[in-house]
Amino acid sequence: MSSYFGNAIQNNVLGCITSKALGNKSLTRAEMSSDSEEIVPLNAEWATFLAEGFLKRLGYKRGLLPKKVSLTGEKYVVEVEFKKRMAKVQIDTKTREIKEYEIQELATESGFSLSRRNMLLILGVSAAIVVVVLKFVMHIF
Repeated sequence: MSSYFGNAIQNNVLGCITSKALGNKSLTRAEMSSDSEEIVPLNAEWATFLAEGFLKRLGYKRGLLPKKVSLTGEKYVVEVEFKKRMAKVQIDTKTREIKEYEIQELATESGFSLSRRNMLLILGVSAAIVVVVLKFVMHIF
């Protein structure tokens, strides 16, 4: 899949994906011709691909998880989640330019969370305190 899109992007001129750049794979046989330079319409899949490529160029290369794509007016809004962050990328449907983007930190689900290691440490310290208190108060041991 990446080589298919990679070749299309390498052959891409001014951000417009053409049928020739795609190797005419998205057209029916009746529409195919060797000189075809028709612009393939921007759809949700291509908008997601462009948004992910943009975020990768910004340095966010791992863990990109597309969550939502919506068409509002003449802009696709792509929401991508990664590393406890959410990015919203707006792409113009006609020019295929990134018009605006925003990266926000995601709020944690709960304000108080402990790792497994910290919970075990707290449990061990609490047990030791209980044993010491019982030893001095009741002279059990």
